[in-house]
Amino acid sequence: MLYTALLPKWWFKVQLTHAPSEKQPQRGGRTLGEQLKAMCPTIADPAKAYYIPSWVMPGGDMQTIYLYTQHFKPAGCPVSYEREIFEFSDGGKAAIDWAQPRRDSLPESPLIILVPGIAGGSHDYYARSFIHHVSQQPYGYQVVVLHSRGCNGVDLHTPKAFHAGMTEDLREFVKHLAERRPKSPLIGIGFSLGANILTKYVGEEGASCCFVAAASVCNPFDIDTTVRAMCAPTIKNRFLYAAALTRSLISVFTSNQKVILAGEVALDAKRIVSARNINEFNEEYTVKVFGYQSAKELNVGGSCVHYLKDIQVPMLFINALDDPMCYRRTIPFDDIAKNPHLILACTRYGGHLAYFEGTSVTPWLPGQLSSFVKSMLAWK
Repeated sequence: MLYTALLPKWWFKVQLTHAPSEKQPQRGGRTLGEQLKAMCPTIADPAKAYYIPSWVMPGGDMQTIYLYTQHFKPAGCPVSYEREIFEFSDGGKAAIDWAQPRRDSLPESPLIILVPGIAGGSHDYYARSFIHHVSQQPYGYQVVVLHSRGCNGVDLHTPKAFHAGMTEDLREFVKHLAERRPKSPLIGIGFSLGANILTKYVGEEGASCCFVAAASVCNPFDIDTTVRAMCAPTIKNRFLYAAALTRSLISVFTSNQKVILAGEVALDAKRIVSARNINEFNEEYTVKVFGYQSAKELNVGGSCVHYLKDIQVPMLFINALDDPMCYRRTIPFDDIAKNPHLILACTRYGGHLAYFEGTSVTPWLPGQLSSFVKSMLAWK
């Protein structure tokens, strides 16, 4: 575990992928890359951008598992929320958590919309650590967390829960916020599955996107390849990551079984709860309820990689090459380099949403994301 202290510093450099400077959008005499280099040096300045993992847990598996243990320790990063129940046009409902203190009295104050990972939410450590950081000075920004249907204490009101490419709820919520706070600059940040949903949404919106900018953390990009890899019969899949994700999906079903089975689509509850992996769950529930022909059609159509070319707002992607859940082979380096609005920051280590550093094992991500938000708000 001491090898991080023995390796040269250049080994830990953040690797940037982006379009040539002359093709990048420019404001105030600076290109997108120059703005990030100036205001986010620890992620975008080649001379200063490094991520050195904590020597206590240098590997992706250890970082990811440790992150999971921190979800149940709110005292370590306290954040208070005010809950709101948002009702969608089809009658479905979702929990909306507003980080405190609210800044509704400041109509022009920035608003960050956070989209968490699969069945995740405002209680997750990666969300709390970021919100705790960005809500304090010198930032002081308002954050609101959009949860998936059927999660975090709000039962389903229709048979449809969520899936990896479901952008309709995010679109409806963003439109609501834009109308409710027309003078507030909006910035979207997505994590894991939420990063895929957010990226797909931003691409679908194109030039009409309401966001000033967006950020994606540990994005799977290619849902089909990712899910197929997670369905492989490996020890990790059987006992760790894929198993945990499958259990979380089944939990959403069992908690809302009465409403789901009351729908018009015939479902086999026994087959759903006995699903051994994500694809089996999707074939028995998601595919049928959302009207797809197969899990493959669902996964391919829901992959944000197909929408990268259409994004027209500045967007930062952060991925770790040792992420045990979002694989290096799915990172679309070439596609990102072709779009002048996109910048990819890859770290050699970090795990899945973890990124702990130092002997005190503190999170590296909150500072990077907060600096990005500030830099985009200042880029005029």
